[in-house]
Amino acid sequence: MQFEAGQRVALIRTTDPHTDLRPGDQGTVRGVDRDQRRVDVAWDRGSTLSMLLDAGDELTTVPATAAVAANPTGPSRSAGAGAAVAWPDLLTALCAVRAVGAADGADAAEWWVQDTLGGRASGDTAATARRILTGIDDGDPAILDTLPGTNAGWAASGAARYHGTTGAVHAETAAALTGEQWQQAEAAYLEGFDTAVTDAIAAACRRTLHPTGDDRDLAHLHPDRVTLGSVGVFSGDWNDAGAGAAFPLTAGYVGTLIDRWNGWAVFTCTRAVAEAIVADQQQARETYRGGLAQAGVPETDLDRQTDETYPRMWWDGDVIVVDSTTMYADPEAVERIEPRQDGGYVVMGGSWCWQAVDPYDCARIAGDLPEPGQQQEWILLTHTPYTVVPPAPYTIDRLVDLGTGRGYTAELRHAGAPAAIAVGVAAPTGAAPPARLAATNGRFDADDWRSYVAAARRCGEPMTEAAVLDALTEDALLDAATAEAVAAGATLVRLLDDTGGILALHRFSVAASSPQAFGVLCAHVRGVKPDPRGFSWQYFNGRVWRHLMPAAATEPFPPAAPGIEPAPGN
Repeated sequence: MQFEAGQRVALIRTTDPHTDLRPGDQGTVRGVDRDQRRVDVAWDRGSTLSMLLDAGDELTTVPATAAVAANPTGPSRSAGAGAAVAWPDLLTALCAVRAVGAADGADAAEWWVQDTLGGRASGDTAATARRILTGIDDGDPAILDTLPGTNAGWAASGAARYHGTTGAVHAETAAALTGEQWQQAEAAYLEGFDTAVTDAIAAACRRTLHPTGDDRDLAHLHPDRVTLGSVGVFSGDWNDAGAGAAFPLTAGYVGTLIDRWNGWAVFTCTRAVAEAIVADQQQARETYRGGLAQAGVPETDLDRQTDETYPRMWWDGDVIVVDSTTMYADPEAVERIEPRQDGGYVVMGGSWCWQAVDPYDCARIAGDLPEPGQQQEWILLTHTPYTVVPPAPYTIDRLVDLGTGRGYTAELRHAGAPAAIAVGVAAPTGAAPPARLAATNGRFDADDWRSYVAAARRCGEPMTEAAVLDALTEDALLDAATAEAVAAGATLVRLLDDTGGILALHRFSVAASSPQAFGVLCAHVRGVKPDPRGFSWQYFNGRVWRHLMPAAATEPFPPAAPGIEPAPGN
């Protein structure tokens, strides 16, 4: 079926498990990508979910309502079984049937929850809730098959056929459904029932597992989704509750991931969360000391053995003092952790093995959990070293080279829409006036842009508007260059100074995909005339920039493999 912009369409099915759209929902086609078989739709309920026809999404056009106008009261009883219901009336019927199924599913789930997790339940309900929630998230049939289902065929249910006089599915409409339409109605009822059951039971499991009894879905804080600049929940193996515990971890701490150290997380947290970490460390010391005492360790040796395992921590005003002298047998091993400029604390970052954890694994969480969509506090630009900006969607596009070292002119976009014209971006230092905005349009929000610039940081230091424009431009230019290199099976290599400034950029016609290829890259780099300010070489692996070799490396590397040469011009 062909779709065109402006057509009215209705949803038959979608493979997206996260959307609120349901069969029968209507919208207007915004555009069509025929090569990718994608239909962009502005749905009446506010969604902009696109339909991927090759992935299993299905749409149908909504015909003109001439037939409805000719018979505004809908199909008559005399139509008889097998006379098709006009499509707009059928959509209304499907929505009503789905709502009936959802109501029946919610009722069934409520009784099931009371027997399994609520007042009529027995045993460890937290462990049960964790097992059920994991099964629902994983789509495990062993769990899903134990959830409430319809006890009889849906068509035998009077509620499904004639759900009160206010329902849209009246007797005459039901009687006029064709066999295929009746199957659609059955599918709508079952879809509404099953969705309501899983949603209600998952919410009940989350309430059982959440330390505060909140049923908010915390999937946005799952450790797999915690990236640099985003909020997560962090803990370590010292909080392990032991085998068989309903909650694997005794505590988790809310913070923002700012770095990684040997694969472990480094995060910043509020004063309240830092206080909780210090208090929990003290409690862990006391518990460990008590265990030693019960094991018969002499009183004179309890403190020494405790100090060898858990460092002492306390507050000195606004500073956390960590005494690890006994643990490391080093009288100098005393650390003072002061608050950062923003008032946050990095508690033992780079010293303890912190990691992002699942919030539902924690018996207790210290700190405020962000709502979905608010967990990203900043983003690290992909191609501009040591530069972070707020998550607001500002980008640079449509670059035009001004020539003679004057940089570029470009569009500053917000959420993909042009908002301003920038000139002099990415110009060599001193070769042109600093980058600036030369014109804005009605989409430009001056206050929002100023806040964006004020929050941007390079090497932890504030940035000017010109520096932010240059950084966004550099990211756009390198994004295009790296994409082109990857597509051609080549690799971009760059030389940085000790502040992250890019001194040189080279493209080599070898894909960095094996140890031999790394040796080839290093050999080519050693043949490039070095910049005396160079600090380190990096290569782009298709996703991020990685360290290749120090700028001053002198150790020999394997010779280039036959047929692999630098790309022209390098």
